[in-house]
Amino acid sequence: MSKTASAETERLSKLLIEELEQYENIRKMTEEQEKLLAKDDIEAFNISLEKREKLIEKIKGLHQESNPLMQSYASTSSSRKNGKIDGLKENIREVIEICAQINDKNIQTLKDKTENLVKEIDEKSAKRKGIGGYAQSVPNNPEMFDKKT
Repeated sequence: MSKTASAETERLSKLLIEELEQYENIRKMTEEQEKLLAKDDIEAFNISLEKREKLIEKIKGLHQESNPLMQSYASTSSSRKNGKIDGLKENIREVIEICAQINDKNIQTLKDKTENLVKEIDEKSAKRKGIGGYAQSVPNNPEMFDKKT
């Protein structure tokens, strides 16, 4: 392996380690979001989403830097493959899958909460209309209710 290829492999390894750390942070944040949804802490959930977006932006930057190195690595002969690189790629895939599973649950939880809120709003709206209808049907004439007359 040439010095250039070795340096590229080492740089790719460092980038993948950093990427794995960022994905682990996203996994932890996604798990925290699941807990926040269970507690109905939507404000904290939204703040967490903003933080997660920043992590995703970091990962995009890492991808831009590692993509050419990954393409170079992928084009090397299989006898020169690096087990560490392949292991890091596999670890990243596993963490991404865990994040996706938790995120799918969170999305379903949000959908359920939205449906429940819509039902509550519809019920309150119906009650309000009923109260408004009653108020319109009763004449606004105080002497009708005054027992002195």
